[in-house]
Amino acid sequence: MAINFIPENMNIELTTYCPLNCPQCYCQLSGEKHINPQIAIKWIEESGKLGVKQVMLSGGETLCYPDLYDVISAAAKFCGVAYVALSGYGLTRSVIDDLISAGVSGIFISLNGSTEEINSLTRDGYSLAISALELLFNKDYQNIWINWVMHSYNSNDFENVLAIAERYNAHRLVIMGLKPDSNSELLSVPSKEQMLNIKRVITEYKGKVKIGVESCYSPMLALASETKLFGNMNVGKYKGCGAGRFCFSVNVDGQLSPCRHLDFFEEYETIEDYWNNSSVLQRLRDVENDKREPCKNCCYNNYCRHCLATNVKTKGELFIGNEKCPMQQ
Repeated sequence: MAINFIPENMNIELTTYCPLNCPQCYCQLSGEKHINPQIAIKWIEESGKLGVKQVMLSGGETLCYPDLYDVISAAAKFCGVAYVALSGYGLTRSVIDDLISAGVSGIFISLNGSTEEINSLTRDGYSLAISALELLFNKDYQNIWINWVMHSYNSNDFENVLAIAERYNAHRLVIMGLKPDSNSELLSVPSKEQMLNIKRVITEYKGKVKIGVESCYSPMLALASETKLFGNMNVGKYKGCGAGRFCFSVNVDGQLSPCRHLDFFEEYETIEDYWNNSSVLQRLRDVENDKREPCKNCCYNNYCRHCLATNVKTKGELFIGNEKCPMQQ
């Protein structure tokens, strides 16, 4: 059955400024540049008319963007759902009130470890993240999300991070896949044993926090979606990388790209024109016709579409074939 590719999610890079220095960072952060709010709102309004249901606002450090509340309001108005991703830098009780008044739908806090020592291996700002979670908890905010990027360094700490999520009444803990860093390197890839352990935790967990796996971490999603009765449930449009299939991104210059991690920046008069006529997006939609080893004959072949930025940034090519995937079989 043919897949109907409709834009549903968009990401907007609001600013290049960030006061932190995370080892895993994939952004080329230099200077202080902010997206023109009129351009951001124009793309949001147009996206809503095309069916986009969800807008993720990110940076740099999102709270350093001077027109944040106006953009949140536009996203909530035209698309219905407006998320912000934060490190915790600059978050106060009054800022939380302003975010809620603007119409924010959920606040994502970045946390890669249950302790300063573990977190600092891949992220900066541990104390900021914990302080943010405490502030949100004390405000009785009901839609806290925690972004946890899985590395070999922190995989064995996952259950401790899950305990933190429970302590602060987080709505969801999102397991995110490792992306190439700002030097286009993919370091600290988790082992097969570590991935199997995370699957065990997901399967056995009976607590109140919802554990999710982002779609672009498709190997982990495929592993977690195996069932005894129905086979592997990770199928269809959402089984992996959604770049150009159901999502796209806007950079700080107002240019369009398939996602934050695929630097194919294009300029179009309208998003409808971009979505329907970009040769880059068409290539992404056809990429499963170019499967190479070790993915081509892997037992997860039909249930996985790994992050396509991996090959683009490390090999300069766009194809399916993740040599660093520990689950290759």
